[in-house]
Amino acid sequence: MAEDSPRATTPTLLADISNRLAVIEARLEIIGDHEARIRDLEKARWQSAWITSVSTALGTSALVTIIMKGFI
Repeated sequence: MAEDSPRATTPTLLADISNRLAVIEARLEIIGDHEARIRDLEKARWQSAWITSVSTALGTSALVTIIMKGFI
């Protein structure tokens, strides 16, 4: 059985490896950027977590006050 493609030479194999390495590096940069964005979002979320807890506490205390005044 005859081969349809010529036998790969060392320079062509090296060029193919180089191209694949460039693709891998690009993907790693994308993943790194994605992870950095996720970390920034998590940081912003935790920095604003006190707002949620304070507003929940105020809402609960207001609701308890309304209920207590209604029953007394």
